[in-house]
Amino acid sequence: MSLSKFDIVIIGSGPGGYKAAITAAQLGSRVALIESRQQGGTCLNKGCIPKNTLLHLAKLIEDVNQLNGKGINGTISGDFTGALEYKEEVVSQIRDNFPVWLRRLGVHQFAGHASFVNSNTIQITDDTGDNKTISTKHVIIATGSRERKHPNVTTDGSRILNSYDFLTRLDQLPESILIIGGGAIGAEFGFLLHQYGSRVTIVEQSSRMLNKTNIPERASMMLERKFKRLGVDIRKNTGVLSAVPGEAGVDVNFSSGEKQNFDYVLVAIGREPCTSGMGLEHTGIDLDKKGFIKTNQYLETSVDGIFAVGDVKAGPMTANAALHDGKVAATNAVGSTRLTFNYHIVPIVIDTALEIAAVGLTEEMAESAGFEPDVARGNFSASPKARGRQDTEGFIEVVHDEETGQMLGGCIVGSEAGEQIQMLTAACQSPRGLWLFTDINYSHPSWCEELEHAIYPYTNAFSESGKDIFHPGIYAIRHKS
Repeated sequence: MSLSKFDIVIIGSGPGGYKAAITAAQLGSRVALIESRQQGGTCLNKGCIPKNTLLHLAKLIEDVNQLNGKGINGTISGDFTGALEYKEEVVSQIRDNFPVWLRRLGVHQFAGHASFVNSNTIQITDDTGDNKTISTKHVIIATGSRERKHPNVTTDGSRILNSYDFLTRLDQLPESILIIGGGAIGAEFGFLLHQYGSRVTIVEQSSRMLNKTNIPERASMMLERKFKRLGVDIRKNTGVLSAVPGEAGVDVNFSSGEKQNFDYVLVAIGREPCTSGMGLEHTGIDLDKKGFIKTNQYLETSVDGIFAVGDVKAGPMTANAALHDGKVAATNAVGSTRLTFNYHIVPIVIDTALEIAAVGLTEEMAESAGFEPDVARGNFSASPKARGRQDTEGFIEVVHDEETGQMLGGCIVGSEAGEQIQMLTAACQSPRGLWLFTDINYSHPSWCEELEHAIYPYTNAFSESGKDIFHPGIYAIRHKS
C-alpha cells in the first residue's frame, strides 16, 4: 500500500476523529489520521479528561467530609497544586498510549497542519515547514472548536482566562473568581474551585443555569439550591459590561450596575467551530451563518465524499455527540450501510455539585412533539445505597407516553448519573422500551434499582388497563435511507 493513497483521511484526533478512525479501520478501510497539535484533541488535553480528573478529586473531598463522625474522623482539604500535577500525569499517560492504540488498528498517523488542495487531495505541513501530499477517496473533518470570545471581556491568559487557559496555564488556586456563563463548563469549574477553597461567583444572562432544552428546569433548580448551600454566589439575568485587569485582580462592571473586584475571571460562554485555515474554499464546502460546516442527515457536507463530525458542524458540542458522529460518518464513508445521526439517543452528562445526565425527550419536548407525556419520578432519599453513602440528594425522571407507554427519554440527578443514564439510553432504543426496566434483575443495593421502583407502578397500571401497549422505545427502530 502506498502511504500517499488512502480510502479515508480524517483531520483531527479528538473524540469524533478518533472514533471515525477506529470505526473505518475496523471496517477494513485504509485510514490516515492528521493532527496538528497534541493527539486526542481538546477532550484529552484541555477538556473532558483533565476536567473530570479534577472533578473526581473535588467530589471525593465532599464525600469524605460528609462522613466525618460516621466512621471517619476529621475533615480533609484539597491540594490544588497537587491536583493539577495529578491531572497532568493522567493526561500524559493516556496521550502516550494514544498512537499505540491507533497503530495496532493499522491507522497511519501524520503530525502537521492539514489543508485541502482539492476535495480528494490533502497537504500536510509539519512543524519544520516540510510538506507532504496525500490523496483519498473520502475525508472526515473533525477539527473541533475553540473557546468563544466575550463581546465585552478580552481574555489575557493571565488574570482573565478561558477554559483552555484554566486547564493548561493556571498554576495556583484563585482566592476569588468570577465565572461568566452558567452552562456546563461554568457549573463544573465553579464546583471544582469551590471545593478547593476559592470564593466563586457565577453570572448567567438567562433565567437559569444549564439553560438547555434537554435539561429539565427541575434539575437546574436543584443544582442552584445546592450551590447556594455551598456558598457559591449565583447571579442570574446578569451580564458583564467590562472586566479590566490591574495590579489587584480584575475590576468587573455588571449589567446590574454593581462593581466588584475578583482575583481571576473565567470566560465560559460556549465554543465556536474551527473551520479557518484548512483550505475549505478549494472544495466548495458550504458553511452556515455561524461558521459551522453544513451537513445532511448522513453527516456528509455539500461536497460528495467529504463528511464533518463533532463541534465543527451544528449540533451538541459534547464529546458524546462527537463519538456518535464519528461512528455515523465513518460507516457512511466506508459505504457498508447508511446511518443517520440522532442526538436524542446520545446522553448528555454534566459533572458538577450534582451530577446531571439526560437522554431523549424531556416532558416539555415530548408535549411539543405531539405526545401525551407522563413522568415516572423517584428520588434517592429511600435508596439504601444512597443512605449508606450520605448521598441522598437527587432524582429520577422517566418520560413516557401516557396512552401507549412508549419510552421517550429521561433525566437522572445524583451520584453516578452519568453511568445510570446508560439504562435510560438503552430503554429508548430497546424493543421492550419502558418494560426493559422490569426485565432486569438488579444488584442490591445499587443506584439503578431505583429505576425499577419508579417505573413499576406505571408498567403495572398499563398491564392492568387492558390498553394496546406499544412496547418499543421511541428510537428502537433504526432509520435507513
